[in-house]
Amino acid sequence: MADRTDPTPTGIDEVLNPHRAEELERAQQHAADVLARRGVLLAGNESSEELATLWSAVDRFESIVEARGGDTMTNAPDSSQPDNPAFVLPERKARESATDYAQRIVDAAAALTNFER
Repeated sequence: MADRTDPTPTGIDEVLNPHRAEELERAQQHAADVLARRGVLLAGNESSEELATLWSAVDRFESIVEARGGDTMTNAPDSSQPDNPAFVLPERKARESATDYAQRIVDAAAALTNFER
């Protein structure tokens, strides 16, 4: 018999939403797929918070590139001849944490706000 006095949020969450873990897994996979299509290298062990932070950083970077007249397709990480190297999403370094990588992307986006065409 289940312990009804168990006050842990996990127990309550499972009762109220038994499919939460599956939904979280799908959301993480979706975020990973979106980031991979945008050229972001993932280690596979990123948390949902790290994926969200990366996605936000990439969106910010791409928005600024577009505002500066850049094209995210011709300036994609896999482009052999980008229009402008500053408009290419920075590559993730070996063993770089997701948090550090997201910060480098945000920093690159900030540098583009002062970029002269």
